[in-house]
Order: sequence, then C-alpha cells, then structure tokens
Amino acid sequence: MPALHPYHLAFPGGLHLGARGVNLEEAGVQLPADTLFAALVVSWQLQGQDPGGFTAPFAQRDPPFLLTSAFPYVGGVRFYPMPVDRRRLFSPQGWPRIQERGKALKGIRYLSEDLLRRSLQGEFLDHLLFPQRAEDDPQDQAPGVALQGGVLWLTREEAESLPDSLRREKKRLRPLRSLRHLAVWKESRVPRVTVDRVSSASNIFHAGRVRFAPGCGLWFGVHWRRMDARVDGAEIAYPDALERCLALLQDNGLGGERTSGYGQFRLDDGQAAVQLPDPSPGEPAWLLSRYLPRADELPRALADPGAAYELVTVRGWVQSLARADQRRRALTLLTEGSLVSWPEAGVVGHLADVRPVYCNPDGEKVPGLPHPVYRYGLALGLGLPAAQEAREEVHHA
Repeated sequence: MPALHPYHLAFPGGLHLGARGVNLEEAGVQLPADTLFAALVVSWQLQGQDPGGFTAPFAQRDPPFLLTSAFPYVGGVRFYPMPVDRRRLFSPQGWPRIQERGKALKGIRYLSEDLLRRSLQGEFLDHLLFPQRAEDDPQDQAPGVALQGGVLWLTREEAESLPDSLRREKKRLRPLRSLRHLAVWKESRVPRVTVDRVSSASNIFHAGRVRFAPGCGLWFGVHWRRMDARVDGAEIAYPDALERCLALLQDNGLGGERTSGYGQFRLDDGQAAVQLPDPSPGEPAWLLSRYLPRADELPRALADPGAAYELVTVRGWVQSLARADQRRRALTLLTEGSLVSWPEAGVVGHLADVRPVYCNPDGEKVPGLPHPVYRYGLALGLGLPAAQEAREEVHHA
C-alpha cells in the first residue's frame, strides 16, 4: 500500500489560482500536481541550485517521490476528488433514485477520507449521502453531512473534527443539517490598479481571491519511492530538498498575484501518513493527480469499459533566468478523479517539455529556451477493489 505523507497549507492572506471562467464557489478549489511540481522546481532554483539536477530522475521515470494535487481540508477532515463516474460509489439498485438528485449530485466535488476508504473497501455509499435539502432532516439524524453548499461530502462522525468556527455558534453546537449553508472558502474580486510608467495614467482591474475559513485550507500528499535518493549535483537527500523548497515557498507563495501577498501559507507537515491501496496493472485506478499518458500507455489506459475521464488543457507563461517570459506550449492531461485502467507496475505517465518552439529564417524549428521546461504528468492512483468492477458491469447491464 502506498503511504501518503500529508502536507497541510493554510493561506491567511488568501489564494489566487488564476482559473478563468470558473465559479470557484460552485466548482471547488484545488491546486494541481503539475503546478505544485513547477513551484518546487522554481523554489529549488531560487536557492542557487541547478533545477536540472532536481528534475532529472522525474524526467527519466525514476522519481524519488510522487505528488497528489492539493485538495481542501476542513479542520481534521481531508477531502479527495469525486470520481468522474459517480455510479462507482453507489449500488445498482440505489443508483436510479440517487440519480434523481441531478445537478445537486454533480455539484459534489469532493468526498471525505472516511468515505473514500469505505468506497475503496467495496462499500456502497447510498445510505451516507446527505439529504436533498437541509429541511428534509428536521431531527438532524442523517449519517451524511454537506459543506460549502453541497460541494464537500463527509460523514456524521467526521463532523466532530471540524473547526469550532464552523461547528459552533455562540458556544453551542450547530445542527449538522445547517453546515451546508456555511462557507469553507469564499471567492471574491479585489480591485487592483496599474499605473503607466510614461503617462502616469491609472487603469483599474480586478483579481480573484479565495479566502478560507479559520482552520481550513489545502492539503497534498507525497508518496516516497526512494527517500534515500540524493539530488544530482547538490549532495542532499530529496526529503531535505523538499523541506527547503516548501520553507521558501511559505514566504514566496503559491499561485498568482503573489506580490500582493496572495498564496503565502503556513505549513503543517506533522500529519500521520495515510495508507491507501495501490493500483494493479490492468485494473481500474482512481487518480489523485493529473496524468499525462505515454504513447505506449495508450490506448489501454483509456480503452477499458470501466474507464471514465475528463481532460484539461493547461497553458501559461515560462519565467526563465535565461530569456524573457514566453508562453509555454499547451498540454492536455487527464484530470484528478478520472478512472483509468492502470497500464503497468511502477511509474505511470511522464514529464513533458513545454518550452516554446519557433521557426528560424530557414524554416527550422528551434526551442525558445536553452533548457527544458518540464510539466509534471506522473500519475498517482488508488486501486479499486474487485467489487467495484462487478458494480460497473451491473450498471452497464
């Protein structure tokens, strides 16, 4: 079983994720593994180290560690991405009734660690789904609880681990049915101004910001494959290198608008390791990170009848000490929560060099930077039990 070492990040000044056209209040908030990895590499370089030495084993498909994306946590409850195919969580008999929830069912973006474990053990979660409306549970006895308007799903027992800012009001416990109306995070638009250097003319624009409630934030997991591995050219072990990078990132911040104080965080890395099942070759897997399949992993990773996945295209800018900022090449990856057929034992996926490519006067394609710009696409997946496969066959029957 892979052991995930959780890192909790609290953002007292808020966070700017740079997502365009997405209502974060409805769609949830997370930081993808490829963005996390890029931030670690930049942090390593800012310490005067060679980023090529840090990324070498990852590019060679022998990484010392694998990353999950960063998902919400609320107090002592960690959340994971819902599977793309939500039928995996429910019984064939109960699915028609649950499917009637419609948009409310699709609005659940994350499920708690307890619910995840139950599902991975083959348990159906029909009886743990929170009521359609808070008013449907006047006695406050439902075993399932919702937060953030139904975006977060957890169990009644886990509600005891929520922070007091959410659980209590004037020293009294809130009814569990009322928790869905409370905000774990809020998205707002903050006015900003730029001043033209020549004319001194001002221009107002707005930047999005996510603010978390006290005791809430994002967490990500690290699965160590080789803790004794040393960074090439630095003579330091990767656990120490990761600790140094995160220490610097606490002040430099994650995400965009960092010069305004967004993205700075307080790190809690003292959480106990989480033991979760490994995926097996040829069996279905539940992704906790984005995944960039290699050519030899296709089409078998996606051709399985039980596969269910979504794609995301990532773009952005390259900041390099060698040249001026440039747009990096677009890359399409499978999203977190996708269900794929695990191609093989060992490391799955790969890193892609996304540095821009231009045509010179002779029509020859040349890279725009003298060094590679890697985007992380190594998959971290969880193994689904045999009972889940039988469930899928029944659902399709």
